[in-house]
Amino acid sequence: MSTPTTVAGKAVGFHYVLTVQTRSGEQLTVSSVATFDPSYFSRSQAYQEIRAIAADELGHGDFTVLFFSLEPDAF
Repeated sequence: MSTPTTVAGKAVGFHYVLTVQTRSGEQLTVSSVATFDPSYFSRSQAYQEIRAIAADELGHGDFTVLFFSLEPDAF
């Protein structure tokens, strides 16, 4: 799943991996490429966007983040 932004400027693809755990012990890992414009989005804003993706998949945002990685999607 790719999550494009709608801001103007030069958008860059970032590969992310986020692993979360709920209070009941359920774990979920989401991994994909999201497109952000670094001149408009900070790393923390990207994190919040990606955390929202995990919350949507779980149906709630009551979880602890176990792992988060965000890197440019390029070699």
